[in-house]
Amino acid sequence: MDHLNLNGSWEFKAIEAYAPVPPAALKARDWLPAIVPGTVHTDLMRNALIPDPFVGMNERDVQWVGSLQWVYRRKFHITDELLRHDALLLVCEGLDTYAAIRINGKPLAKTANMFVEHRFDAKRFLTAGENLLEILFDAAVLRAKAIEKQNGPLRVALEPHRVYVRKAQYSFGWDWGPSLPTAGIWRNISLHAFSRANIADPFFKVIALQKNEAVVEVTADVQRIRRTHLSLRVTVTGEGTAVERTIPLHGAKVRCRLRIPDPKLWWPNGYGAQPLYRGTVSLIEKGKQIASQSTTFALRKIALIQERDSEGKPFVLSVNGMKIFCKGANWIPSDSFIPRIPESTYAKLLRMASEAHMNMIRVWGGGIYEQDAFYETCDRLGLMVWQDFMFACGEYPDKSWFLRAVTEEAAKVVRRLRNHACIVVWCGNNECEMLYCRENPGKGPDSMTGSSIFRSLLPGVCKKLDGTRVYWRSSPFGEGSPNGESSGTRHQWSVWSEWMDYDKYELDTGRFVAEFGFQAPATRRTLEEVILPADRHPQSAVMEHHNKQTEGSERLFRFQAAHHRIAGQFGDFILKAQLVQAEALKRAVEHWRRRKFKTAGALFWQLNDCWPVSSWSVVDSGLRPKAAYFYAKRFFAPLLVSFKRVADGCEVWLTSDLQTGLHGRCTIAVRSFDGKVVWEKETEFLSDPDVPAALLKVPGASLAGLDPACHYLHARYVSGNDSNAENRLLLAEPKHCRFPRPRLRLDVTETESGKFAIRVRSSAFAKDVHLECPGVDASFDDNFFDLDAGGEKIILCSAGTDLRKFRRRLVAASLL
Repeated sequence: MDHLNLNGSWEFKAIEAYAPVPPAALKARDWLPAIVPGTVHTDLMRNALIPDPFVGMNERDVQWVGSLQWVYRRKFHITDELLRHDALLLVCEGLDTYAAIRINGKPLAKTANMFVEHRFDAKRFLTAGENLLEILFDAAVLRAKAIEKQNGPLRVALEPHRVYVRKAQYSFGWDWGPSLPTAGIWRNISLHAFSRANIADPFFKVIALQKNEAVVEVTADVQRIRRTHLSLRVTVTGEGTAVERTIPLHGAKVRCRLRIPDPKLWWPNGYGAQPLYRGTVSLIEKGKQIASQSTTFALRKIALIQERDSEGKPFVLSVNGMKIFCKGANWIPSDSFIPRIPESTYAKLLRMASEAHMNMIRVWGGGIYEQDAFYETCDRLGLMVWQDFMFACGEYPDKSWFLRAVTEEAAKVVRRLRNHACIVVWCGNNECEMLYCRENPGKGPDSMTGSSIFRSLLPGVCKKLDGTRVYWRSSPFGEGSPNGESSGTRHQWSVWSEWMDYDKYELDTGRFVAEFGFQAPATRRTLEEVILPADRHPQSAVMEHHNKQTEGSERLFRFQAAHHRIAGQFGDFILKAQLVQAEALKRAVEHWRRRKFKTAGALFWQLNDCWPVSSWSVVDSGLRPKAAYFYAKRFFAPLLVSFKRVADGCEVWLTSDLQTGLHGRCTIAVRSFDGKVVWEKETEFLSDPDVPAALLKVPGASLAGLDPACHYLHARYVSGNDSNAENRLLLAEPKHCRFPRPRLRLDVTETESGKFAIRVRSSAFAKDVHLECPGVDASFDDNFFDLDAGGEKIILCSAGTDLRKFRRRLVAASLL
């Protein structure tokens, strides 16, 4: 197949279809240079016609962009050789959203779905030599409002008209994101030319998996242009395997089976390796290959275990017969302007998730079906993907035209993604049934408008075109209440959003908690890139604008006041808000991991951000980690020591995700901030990886008479195979503690790999020691950690500078 890439330089301009162009956009009525893939907003910024919407409160000044039509055009050359092919398809991988396509002045097609690829037979519109391609984008916001007016309003959170358009729902504005409804050619666009026949949508489906052999069923679609005798060759290579089979081709459907000897299984992060195979389907005519399609796939089996127990019905995922406690985070698009997200951003964020011992990422239903780089990276890193379909927080139309569009979308999505080993769950939507039932007491989820989409349409498509994964109706969903604690999946938002503090996490017995979280501002450096010095105050209008939750800024103060001395200075406020977020997530995850597998998953909201904001993310839009990210590396670690507060003291628990038992020793001590050991106890313990257990207990009597403002608990578990874990617990809130001012000593050396090794030593107990290197792009492998009096810790750092400059700029501080 020949390809003609149509990305790159285009032209665009505004069309006054609904209202006159505002004064700020007068120059946009003329043809201007554009870059494809891209968006109208990024093209306008490149032409200096709008300011950066992320800076200050500029978002408010660019709202006019979404109320206009925009037309894009480019000229391209077609050779006689290309035109001689039997078929010339215009392949638009992503058009946002209502698009009318013309070639050489003639209408080719119209589209109305941002999420999926569109293919059109364009040969009869093309001529040898110069051709003109034009794409007119309607104003999605105005079109959606018109459709809503025609069909009637539905019960929808946030902008109600958004549910009528198949477009990324977060672009209309969310409680963590700006209102920037985009338009444009947001994914690749090209011409595909072929003759005789072509192959589409190969699927390598694992139908049997045994120790010595895997059976894979291969299917594909064949588009024939001419009647000719063809055969099909299927090959699988990788992991020391090379299997091939050739069969005669009859009709437009391919179906055959291959047997793969000595199968190498794909495992989630922390449970084993992630071997990938390459499958290729080729069309052969007279011994010559005329078309071919390849894909990677893996050998693994997914199941959902829901055997009733004393608490109800659990939700436990198993991979290759092994139960997995799912540890991870929710994922949103990493920019409001998706085409400018480089592959390096996907690589960095997902590597950070893997390094924090996560094994699952949930792709949230208000964003997009992610870019190929996302799924390919998850395949390689062993990050299981919970994949929502793109529906969120509302009823959706049940009109026949909408159901047809959703059926087509779902089929295209499943075909595109089904070979990815990482995807383990298809999920119908985000919070639609939960919100409907909460706002309509006495009504069940099947009464919701559009419920058939999630009850029958989507599972039907998944079963027909895939059948290798779990389908779940919604997140959350279970028996009885869609957001109950006794079965299915749960979203825990009583804490934070309903003003409850994070100690209440320990009362929640959800079976699989797919959302929970606490807000914190982006890092200071990220915020300083978009907020002027005069506005760098926790209560400035700009700071409040960069928090999209109703009363979100007020919550930051409420919970900081509960745990810390309120900070008025910009940097101190950011630090303490991030520490509250970190402690909140820690408290929640430690509690649910102690319940393994009664609770079988903890996915916090959220990993990443789409712009600089105070939100629930642990990595901000500048890809800079907050304190909670480093906490996650510890509370998601395979071996976890945690404290459980009980009426007559405090228990020390061990939770293990290691695949073998551990024989080790646990020591617990009551220490003073100046280093004295007031009480200590040690015991041996043999652990079971699937059964968390209490190791020791500190009786309340051992703490009686101690000043909680200057003492803490320290627990350490050390195993004979070098597996170890430790944890600390303050006896009073940080705001009440009398922390000493420790002397922090830093010794820096350069390793053979070019990283810097930083030995941090403290003269007294130091809470939340954090390292910075101002003016240097430094990446620390750990941060925001506690040190005992006389203790030390070695931190590795990658930094784009020399040792001398790094030493000079490196600073350390702790919570005081």
